Amino acid sequence: MKNLKFLLILMFMFGCGYNPIYQTNQKNNFKINTIKYSGNKKINQSIISKIEKFKKNDAKNIFDLDLESFKKENIISKDKKGNASSYKLVLEVNLILTNKKSGKIFTKKFIKESPFNSMDNKFELNQYKNNIEKNMISKIVQDMDIFFNTIQNDL
Repeated sequence: MKNLKFLLILMFMFGCGYNPIYQTNQKNNFKINTIKYSGNKKINQSIISKIEKFKKNDAKNIFDLDLESFKKENIISKDKKGNASSYKLVLEVNLILTNKKSGKIFTKKFIKESPFNSMDNKFELNQYKNNIEKNMISKIVQDMDIFFNTIQNDL
């Protein structure tokens, strides 16, 4: 009975056209020619270093990329003394892709938010904020990969 369930699951997965989203050996149908960026320099450099694979492609569809990023840190709540007890970190990345041949423009806004509590040790708090920021940037890059794969289907 257990083998039958396993067999049915396998048949369903292969029969319905299952395809992993984060496939590493997937051939990309486009190339990023130039990258322009403005806003938060640290966020832009992190994103650009992670999407360098699109600059090395040999593809017919060539795009120019414009990035604009913002980082906001808001105080959510304060304690009785008026000191901040919790924060919210917001990263926003605006992406504009312009096709060099057709002039077609694709735009997308990526926003990630993460609340966190304050700490007594300011060094540990800064380290924690940096880790949260790195994780949020990684999630934004994953979302950008999905967006790029969606664009490939539209080309």
